[in-house]
Amino acid sequence: MSTLQSLFILLLVAYMGGFLMGGRALRGRGLPSGSEWLLLGLAAGPSALGLVSGSEVAFFAPLALLATGWIALLVGLTFGVDGARHIGAGGMALGVAAGILSFVAVGGAAWVVLDRVPSAGALFPDAGQRVAVALSLGASLADTSRHVARWGSERLGGRGPLLDRVSDVTRSDDLVPILALGLLVSLDTARGMDPLPLGGLGLGTLLGLAGAALLGRTLRVAAFWSLLFGLSLLATGTAERLDLSVLATGFALGLALAVASPLRNSAREMAVGVEGAVILPALFLAGTRVVPVNGPALWIAAAVILARLGAALLVAALVAAADPRARRGGPWLALAFLPTGPLGIAIALSVNLRSPGPVGDLVLATTVAAAVAGEFLGPPALRRALSRAGELPA
Repeated sequence: MSTLQSLFILLLVAYMGGFLMGGRALRGRGLPSGSEWLLLGLAAGPSALGLVSGSEVAFFAPLALLATGWIALLVGLTFGVDGARHIGAGGMALGVAAGILSFVAVGGAAWVVLDRVPSAGALFPDAGQRVAVALSLGASLADTSRHVARWGSERLGGRGPLLDRVSDVTRSDDLVPILALGLLVSLDTARGMDPLPLGGLGLGTLLGLAGAALLGRTLRVAAFWSLLFGLSLLATGTAERLDLSVLATGFALGLALAVASPLRNSAREMAVGVEGAVILPALFLAGTRVVPVNGPALWIAAAVILARLGAALLVAALVAAADPRARRGGPWLALAFLPTGPLGIAIALSVNLRSPGPVGDLVLATTVAAAVAGEFLGPPALRRALSRAGELPA
């Protein structure tokens, strides 16, 4: 397939994303986070049918990097809110605690396997590589997909305290992987740059405040999209040039814009309306870059996915302890916290782009496997939990 044909496919995927996830009549079709597009990209990529060749995958790497930054910008722009509802300090603390639990559980499991299983450790004999693998896997699987809670609200019509607690966690735990990845990238001096701890957050904050000032108090649609797209390009290019985390920069840009601009509500509504046009092509591109793991690497992937499941059980117990009303969801609540969303895939994709080879391949393949598994298990479990709690319409 030629590069032009591949570009046409990406444009088609972007259109489908805007149509299916952009608030039109078909909103809610497909899996909540769009993970079927991961499988489509995997099938079309060099590891399967080869419809998209390895050279074309490399050609679209800058586009994939831009997509990861845009996903992080959307997460920052909507951080701490669930539609018109603002998440309180308690709900945000609960989400951060859940993110830390998942990060520690997954990263710890990866480190134990690398340290205790000789065949797995032989894949990454260097201590620095082992740290990078453990931290990268922990960051990519610390996020719980916020689209599952949206699916419960928009498609199932769920309403109630249980769904609110699930939404609180899924919209607040994003902070943990963003900070972890930002710190990991800023302290990596392999490219010859001086370390700038969390420099991406500072860069994104400055750009977000500048964007809020330029946006003013009157919403002009054309000016808004030009400004947002231009700031996203500037943030991604500058972060890459300074060897900072593109995701941390994009997240801080969106968060600063949401905090400083009086037009934050309109900005959120417009940005969420087009998220599918960015998320689905990013998932497709991530799928094309997946190299299936085998041999000793399977020990690492299996341990990490089991650790992710264990972390979901702990998160459900934490939520039930914080709000007794959530206990009405029963044991199904644990699986509702299993899915990993587009942010987790964006983190794994950014690691794959930054560290092509064994580290990036393992992180991306494991995250994609966990995301697909969680996508098929999480939504039905949430439906059962909401039904037990009496939060679904008759």
